[in-house]
Amino acid sequence: MITVVCDASPLIFLAKLDRLELIAAVLGGEVVVLQCVVDEVLSPAGEFHAEQQRLREFLEGVQVVACTATIHRSDRLSVSDTRTLSYAVRHCADWLVANERLLRRIAAHEGIATIGTLGLLVSAARQGLLTHLEAMTAVDEAISFHHRRISITLYREIQSELLQQGGR
Repeated sequence: MITVVCDASPLIFLAKLDRLELIAAVLGGEVVVLQCVVDEVLSPAGEFHAEQQRLREFLEGVQVVACTATIHRSDRLSVSDTRTLSYAVRHCADWLVANERLLRRIAAHEGIATIGTLGLLVSAARQGLLTHLEAMTAVDEAISFHHRRISITLYREIQSELLQQGGR
């Protein structure tokens, strides 16, 4: 069975885009979210009622686990990130869904495949779960309206794949 461990940032962005279903659809397997991540994504958000509701519904269908132990220490990662990484390593997760570059780098070093919000959108288009235009629109929305920061180089790579190659 494939195990997919999710960090907070992709959950928040995918909830804003109303695309949380892509995690299981693209990666398959059992989705695991740590309780500390749940606490983070469901913290009072005021104006984000729709996203909070989407997150609550999504979290009802995944395995939520308590984990306070950490095997990796970093001053540059949050407590939630280090716990998520530690859980993924200890339980030999197949995938870590995370946007934080350092978190992904350490996970990859530990042999865990990583993917972020934008990678899920591109993979969904590759698999035919979204059209290439839907995926590019979601990428643009994540950047323009939800403040997902990426390099111009990465944006152009995504745009090239989704619009020029995939749009034919």
